[in-house]
Amino acid sequence: MEENARQPAARQRQRNIAFDGKVIWISELASMALIGALLVPLLSVSMVILKNEFTIHEQNYDIAAMKAERINTLHVLAVMREKERLVRLLGEVAGQKIAPEAKYRLAELIHQNSTQYGYSPELLLAVIAVESRFNPQAMGRYRGGTLSGAIGIMQIKYMTAAHIAKTLGMGNITRQDLLDPEINMMLGTAYLMTLITQFKSFKHGILAYNLGPGKVRLALANKDPLPMRYYEKVLKQYYRIKDMEGN
Repeated sequence: MEENARQPAARQRQRNIAFDGKVIWISELASMALIGALLVPLLSVSMVILKNEFTIHEQNYDIAAMKAERINTLHVLAVMREKERLVRLLGEVAGQKIAPEAKYRLAELIHQNSTQYGYSPELLLAVIAVESRFNPQAMGRYRGGTLSGAIGIMQIKYMTAAHIAKTLGMGNITRQDLLDPEINMMLGTAYLMTLITQFKSFKHGILAYNLGPGKVRLALANKDPLPMRYYEKVLKQYYRIKDMEGN
């Protein structure tokens, strides 16, 4: 009897355990469903955030590219304005001695060389005005009328030009090459800047360009007065050109 009574009680406990297991499983399933329901919007929000971040990155890249393009455009415009300014100055300084098409080429060369060596283009204009009056075919002469050997727009001598050409890696040049304004200006400017650097003075460098570096060094060593006529002529032309720009 007792065993028979115990059996229904045992079966009841087994059913309760099974039922409790189902309850636990259903509870876990409900929790997972709830977590899944919460993850879906979180994933959606995360995707939106990622998409926005990607869009912002692309926009920042485009903005940076636009800024770089704007800076480049402003630089190009500044260079164009500077060249136009030099063309106007050439017209006022040289007048009809230079053909209109040649003025643009000379302005290009003056801008290129002044930018490369970091000096005022008006200085180069002043030196050219004194040396050759902007005549690319000019041949220098001494006061007695004999040829000095100075050639072209910057009146540089062949031996000096040949030496400068080698230091610049240009190889061998001919005297005829010095009648080309581009070559002449490149070598003449490099020589002038070399002298200014060597003497650590614009005045002594400009004087050395005219008198020769040896004579200037000797005069400075002996504390002899240097002839200033050439330097004063260059300065006069320089300030005259600067005044033209201001008017």
